[in-house]
Parts: sequence; C-alpha cells; structure tokens
Amino acid sequence: MALKENVLGVMEVDCSEGISTEEYNQIDPEILDCFPYQEYPVNLFHWKEDIRVLSPVYVVGRSVDRHLRAKIRDLSKNGLLFFSRHQISQYSECLACNLETALNDPNLTWDEKAGLFICELDRRQAALYAHHLGTYLEDLKQAIESLCDYLLQSPRRIARLVKDVHADLCAERRRINASIIALAIYVELNKGRLSRGTLERVALGFLVYDIGMSHLSPLMLGKSQQFSTSEKRTMREHPNAGVELLKKLHVTQGEVFEPVIQHHERLNGTGYPGKLKGERIGQLGRIAAVADSYCAMITECAYRPSIPPINAAADLVTNERKYDQVICRTLVRFLQTVQK
Repeated sequence: MALKENVLGVMEVDCSEGISTEEYNQIDPEILDCFPYQEYPVNLFHWKEDIRVLSPVYVVGRSVDRHLRAKIRDLSKNGLLFFSRHQISQYSECLACNLETALNDPNLTWDEKAGLFICELDRRQAALYAHHLGTYLEDLKQAIESLCDYLLQSPRRIARLVKDVHADLCAERRRINASIIALAIYVELNKGRLSRGTLERVALGFLVYDIGMSHLSPLMLGKSQQFSTSEKRTMREHPNAGVELLKKLHVTQGEVFEPVIQHHERLNGTGYPGKLKGERIGQLGRIAAVADSYCAMITECAYRPSIPPINAAADLVTNERKYDQVICRTLVRFLQTVQK
C-alpha cells in the first residue's frame, strides 16, 4: 500500500491489492463508544471499495461535531471505518474504560490485551488504595470480571500477564506485580478446577492483599533507611488494618481476607501479625507470602539492590522453613515456561 494524491489534493492510501490488516484495522461501533466524545484518539479512514482506497475522514486534533460523529458512526456500522496500527497504543488506551470490549476486540493481540489488563488493574488498584471508597472497589471488581473472562477462556494466558510483569520491575509496579504473580501461582495450582465465582474472589483478595499499607505514613514508607523498632511495630499492624478497611467496604468473603491477613505469616511461626504456623496458614495466604517476597526481591529499593528473578525464586525454594515448597516449586516451574 502507498500514498497517492487524489484530484482534490487529499492524500489517500492506495489499496488496489486489498487492505493489509497488519497496517490497518476496522473499527466497530462499540469501539467508538469507548472514544472521547469531542475528540477521537486516532486518525480515521473511509474505505472506498469502488476505487479501492482509504480516504481520510478524521485527523487527530480536530473537534468532532454531531454531523461528523454521525457520518463516522454510519461508516463504522457499514464496516467502512479503519485506523492505522501505527496508532495502536492510543487506540488501546481508550479501550481501558471498557475491558470487556477490549477482550473481544479482534484488533488487539493477546499480548496487547495482557498489557492493557495490567495497566488498568494497576490504575484501579492504586485508586482503591488511595481513597478506600466503594466506587473504586466496584471499578476494580469490574476489571477483575473481565480478567477472569480472559483467563477462563484459556488459563495459559496468565503467562502473558506474568511476561508483562517482568517487563517492568520498578518500585511503583511492585504491588500489582505481586498480585499478578500470586494469581498466576493459584491458576497453575488449580488447573482444570477453576470456577468463575471462586476465581473472582481469589483475584480480588490478591489485588487488595496489601491495602493495609495505605494506612501508613508516606514519610515512613519513603524512608531510604531500614525501619526503626517502633516503625517496624507500626508496619506489622498493616495486615489487620487491611482487614478493617475491607470490612468498612462491606467485603465479607474469606478468600479475600486470607491473603490480606496472612501474606506476612511464615510456616515456622516467625511471621506476623498472628505468628501462625504450618497448616494454620491457608493456601491463599501461603501463595501471597511467596508472591510478595518474590516481588520484593526482584524490585530494587532504596536500601538494597534487586536480584534476578530466577535467583529470587531459587532463594524461596531453599527457605523451606518459611515458605510452602509446593508453591515455591510451582513458581519456579511456571517462570521457566514464561517466554522471555
């Protein structure tokens, strides 16, 4: 395909040999509903079958009045509206408001959908942690519903999410990364036994597992030195604080509470806040403990450097007094299957 100028001086895309789906994709009406009302995020093209060209119908930056909006929607309804995949990132950002639509969008690859899920889960998780309001909890639940659709269609897709986790190990991503790693371990351990209701509750538990930390002082959390004794005592109360926050939000499910209250418990009883031992720690608590510790090790912080993921996973395997070895070995095997 090449550009050519028509008789009016407008540059059109010559598609005499057909439209390449690697370069241009069709936009359906439900996708248009995800775009901002006054200004669209991508350039739009009208497919003119009779002369086999893509003719510009909208350029980014132009205001969209009702006449243009109606014209563009009619083109979309008739399968004649296209955009360039050079603008796929701008296109994807608009679909974040409706993950269900994004999940069913044939224009996005599964890798692009995985990245979209991570970014939107991160945003909604951060909003809930910052504001502790029911509306933000509902937003997160809606994203989890779409995520579970994504995974139940094929549990192997969790590997795509984990691949995206390891593509960004900055400190700001540690919490969402740990949530995804925990979910990946759970899915791997429960292959063939996944049910929608349980998976949604478990995913919510992993995504709010560290919400109690939002009660701590930002000055304390931002310190570049190790915590003092009194600060450690305060910090060790955050699992209890997380449970209390969730109760105020009318969360009652045990699958949600378990990772929140138990992610710092250790098999030998050296953890907190309950100093639970062995079987008194549930599977979800054990998974959260492994995921949280793993992501702490692979994420660089002010007072210690990060270590490579494979080394972090190996360290957990050698620490059988504290961590469930079935879960640790599941993590190691799973990481080996994730495409680099």
